[in-house]
Amino acid sequence: VIQKNWQELIKPNKLNVDSDVDPDRKATLVAEPLERGFGLTLGNALRRILLSSLHGAAVTSLQIDGVLHEFSSIPGVREDVTDIVLNIKGLAVRLHNEGPRRMTLKAEGPGPISAASLEMGPDIEVVNPELVICHLDEGAKLSMEFTVDSG
Repeated sequence: VIQKNWQELIKPNKLNVDSDVDPDRKATLVAEPLERGFGLTLGNALRRILLSSLHGAAVTSLQIDGVLHEFSSIPGVREDVTDIVLNIKGLAVRLHNEGPRRMTLKAEGPGPISAASLEMGPDIEVVNPELVICHLDEGAKLSMEFTVDSG
């Protein structure tokens, strides 16, 4: 019975790769015909393999002076720590050398604090310096230390 199922399975006889639009960033892979449900299975497997092959850099740890845990609030800061962490997850960084690197942020209010305020070494580049990390009220002070690593 199992051998009969495999013999009657619809197998793809056409495989095309189309990269006409932007060959450096996008390609369309077409395999047809497929058994019902196989497209989703193959697509998910291909997506997972491609994503696991990508390398990049991101913030791996964060320390905020005077904060004990992620559910704290900081006096004079409009966002709570959870919102600040979510904003930092949107920070796009590029490492020019291997190994973990440190960035710091020391700011005083009032006003928005953006990623352009980060202090870092020459081997770290912030791709989106316009990203707003938080908003400080009058007289508020904020000090943070980040660790950036590649993976």
